[in-house]
Amino acid sequence: MLSLRLPGGRGLPRTRGARRVVKAAPDRARAPRVRLWVAILVAALAALGPVLEGSLGDGLGWTIGLVILMLVPSLARAGGPRFHPLDPETYVPVTYFLSVAYTPVLRLLMSSTLHLSSRDEAAMEVAYAGAAGCALVCTALSRPPEAPNLERLVPMQKPKAILDHDWGNMVVGVLGLGLVFAWIASIGVRRFFTLSYADTYLEGFGKGILISGWYLIQLAAVYFFLRFASLRKARLRVPTLVSVAGALFLLSFLIYTATGRRGALIFAVASVGLGLHAFGIQIRRLWLAIGVVCAIFYGIAIDGFRFKQGSGLDAQLESAAARLEQTENVLDIVELQRVYDNLASIVNEEPPLVNYPGESWVNAVLILVPSPLWQDRPLALSQRYVMWKDPDFARSGGGYAMSAAAEGYVNFGLVGTFIQISVMCGVFFMLPLVVAAARETSLLGRATGACLASFAYNQFRGELTALLKITLTLGIGVLVALVTASFAKLVRRKLAAMAKVRHGYERPLRHRRLGQPSSSGP
Repeated sequence: MLSLRLPGGRGLPRTRGARRVVKAAPDRARAPRVRLWVAILVAALAALGPVLEGSLGDGLGWTIGLVILMLVPSLARAGGPRFHPLDPETYVPVTYFLSVAYTPVLRLLMSSTLHLSSRDEAAMEVAYAGAAGCALVCTALSRPPEAPNLERLVPMQKPKAILDHDWGNMVVGVLGLGLVFAWIASIGVRRFFTLSYADTYLEGFGKGILISGWYLIQLAAVYFFLRFASLRKARLRVPTLVSVAGALFLLSFLIYTATGRRGALIFAVASVGLGLHAFGIQIRRLWLAIGVVCAIFYGIAIDGFRFKQGSGLDAQLESAAARLEQTENVLDIVELQRVYDNLASIVNEEPPLVNYPGESWVNAVLILVPSPLWQDRPLALSQRYVMWKDPDFARSGGGYAMSAAAEGYVNFGLVGTFIQISVMCGVFFMLPLVVAAARETSLLGRATGACLASFAYNQFRGELTALLKITLTLGIGVLVALVTASFAKLVRRKLAAMAKVRHGYERPLRHRRLGQPSSSGP
């Protein structure tokens, strides 16, 4: 048998890369075990809340324990402890904290007695159950960041070329714009800009397919921003079409702002930031802090803007300016207060919103059927809640945000909250961001993960049915992009083959050693 050994008994030398692979293999095999033990420790840490509440009381134990659990994923991060707002281990827990604990913690810090009311104490117990699930899932799914494979993502030979996937995502964005413009046309352009805030909700009933065009636009915008970033990271010039498409798709969200919606633009910008961060482009915390401050003042201004919606642009701008001037404490965010108050109301008053345990989870799937096809489909949990809380407000087009923690509690109590928050964190938020940061993930996959995760706060303050609708719409967008890219690839190959047949024999093979060709063609 041949022996791969040098004279003197020495083996063949290994390259540095081989040594790295050999050393990395045991580390990779050991990583799942390490994450398992860390997750077990986090699960044990979840018992801290009841212990603290038993000794402190007045909701202090639940509050302190919740804050600790929200910090644990960042401290137990697979790549090392770090607090960065766009890290999945920080981003997902922070969005959950905003939806259930920001308001009571602010009340606790601003109170002189440092205790919560019995109403808030009951709500914080439910919020703590969800925090335990969020911390456990985020810690278990944490993965170290990986550098993207630029050789796979960037066409080095033709950097200026428009890729097949560029055309696919262009079609997705244009399709989204078409759906949105169809929605506006169904209302009337002039009437669209004069509707009140409540009337815009009423005009959206039964037109969810058209309104979902915004998700397609967001997907296309994030893709083109990632395409831009990949080319710049490879130090290549960016095609003009890529830059223009990304900018136009993102700026189109200003149209949605005209309807008094503040979330769409914020989530679109957040998805771009998450996508770039997962791609390895570090955004400085200073810029993120400036962005958060701008988002807070933007939200306050839009709240005043939509108060006079339908009364003319001048009246709306004056109302927005007045709301900014009247705001005494920018930390007291009205939207977060309303979301938390809805959770406290459901936990303490226990309204009869479901006919059997788990009904809203079943209805979340059934509601995916478009209302034109099923007129008597079940009502969403948020619709049932507003009809129970304020029927007149509901009939006028108003609505209340249904907290995901509250939905889980309505179905199965504290266990239901733990299950729902765990599933939402793992399946819809944490896992998409982990996939988006993987080395071999395509730009479209990264864009999809960032878009889905950008709705973390919006869906923690919402319910499961809305999250399923968003996921389905993004899935359809991905399918359209892939089919269009495949079609563009087929057309390109057909055109290349036709060009080869037409011109292939008109240029006879010439070589100085072969002499002149015998003929110029067949």
